[in-house]
Amino acid sequence: MLFFVFLAYSLLEWFVARQKPGREKWTVLALIVVMSIWSAFALWMNGWPTPNQLIRFAFGWLDQ
Repeated sequence: MLFFVFLAYSLLEWFVARQKPGREKWTVLALIVVMSIWSAFALWMNGWPTPNQLIRFAFGWLDQ
């Protein structure tokens, strides 16, 4: 369910960003596509890492 809420919000953001000139609209579209795919995998696959888990994995060595 949360996936669909995020998807609806991101489509709203795309319609707002689409009216802006330049590369900003394509950057927003790329982020929407990547995050939608990430959320879909998290919805349908058990054990899919959350963004917080990835941050802890990448920067966990800073805790020591």
